[in-house]
Amino acid sequence: MKYHPYKLTRRDFMTIMGLTTAGLFFRPSGIAQPLRVLGSNGRYLTQVAATRHNDYEQALIRQKVEYLFNQLGGIGDIMGTGDKVAIKINLTGGSYWASHQNLQGTDIRECAWTHPEVLRAVGELVIDQGVNPSDIYIVEALWDDDSYNDYGYLDVQNYLGAQRVNLNQAAPYAGFANISTGDDPFFYSYFIMNQVLGEVDAFISIPKMKHHYEAGTTQSMKNLVGSVPLQFYQMPGNTGTRSALHQEGGAVSYHLPRSICDLNMARPVHLAVIDGIKNAVGGEGPWNPTFTPSEYDFLLAGKDPVANDSIATLIMGLNPEAEQLELPTGLDCDNHLWLAHQKGMGTNILSEIQLVGDGAGAILGVDDDGESPGFSNGPRIYPNYPNPFRSYTSIKYHIPSDSEVTVEILEPSGKLIVQLEKGWKNSGDHLTGWSARNMPAGTYFCRLSANGRTVIRKLLVK
Repeated sequence: MKYHPYKLTRRDFMTIMGLTTAGLFFRPSGIAQPLRVLGSNGRYLTQVAATRHNDYEQALIRQKVEYLFNQLGGIGDIMGTGDKVAIKINLTGGSYWASHQNLQGTDIRECAWTHPEVLRAVGELVIDQGVNPSDIYIVEALWDDDSYNDYGYLDVQNYLGAQRVNLNQAAPYAGFANISTGDDPFFYSYFIMNQVLGEVDAFISIPKMKHHYEAGTTQSMKNLVGSVPLQFYQMPGNTGTRSALHQEGGAVSYHLPRSICDLNMARPVHLAVIDGIKNAVGGEGPWNPTFTPSEYDFLLAGKDPVANDSIATLIMGLNPEAEQLELPTGLDCDNHLWLAHQKGMGTNILSEIQLVGDGAGAILGVDDDGESPGFSNGPRIYPNYPNPFRSYTSIKYHIPSDSEVTVEILEPSGKLIVQLEKGWKNSGDHLTGWSARNMPAGTYFCRLSANGRTVIRKLLVK
């Protein structure tokens, strides 16, 4: 028997449907127990698969996504024959923004929207698990039909034989459902949602890897802001966006991160696939003044969305373990990944996440040739990631035997800026990080002292 985390079966759903009348109310079960995969060494709580790629050629994208799923041990524990599957894409802002000057001539699908070829690959692999094509629902709260019909998503839907559900509408059902957030939400005891989000057996989130102007990072969890109908989450005098989710219970930097967590309690993500091949920094859409197209050349996949989003956040130069994230404006917001971890929804602790796949080395800081700086049999610092970086970088180091360790950041003059680590460490690899916020751009040095030796690596703040 397959294990389905958070699963609400269709039999349960129909029973609940029969017991409710004016205002459907239900909750996918088991949301307090996010799916976690134990690493081979028994130390990790979950896995995130990473691979590098630089274009959207159809056959190669299929190979890359299949490779990621294989690295996770397959997806047969999430879905199979007879199941219904929803795939949440992100077409933020709609077609109006597809020719905006802040795109700098870049195709909006290559910097702001889920790319249709990633959707196609995921859909094909879902079908390969025995899911009937007509039981696949491509879901999004669409700003307009043109964004879906004219940019390749309708073509992918027809190719797969899947169905589309516009989450702003009740169709194909007679009415919306009230889906519970469980026993311990931040703000919302339930959300008004299309009934399909409660009926499906598996829910997949496919976001674009981006910063967010008000939430710091927008990955698979933030993608769920577009899972509720726009018309029910607008505040008086502040229409056109889901303003209630942003600031109904206080400042947006406080309220929005908690809304994101509540949404994921109502509709947990079973599988996240993050498109960071071509993406954006500085915001989620071209309406943000700091929005800039970028190319990170990464695809990620994982069954713990908190962990998966944390790795994407790390790749983008932010600290996923911090209580707050830096915004493109230079201000801060509460970190929804940290909040989700506190709720037991998954882990944002990097040492608890096992990176697998041929892209893992780039994130962990292993040189392309497999060599690492320092003495071959002594302590060493792997290349930090990202580098150059804007505000945060992850630093991995190795000590060959148990030792007293210090890890420090220095100015070029040798002046100590901060001591990151000091204490006794067991032999092996260790991970730390440096927040360089408010530091001027330039060259700095990380100094590791252990086992009677000292090694240094150059860091670049941009």
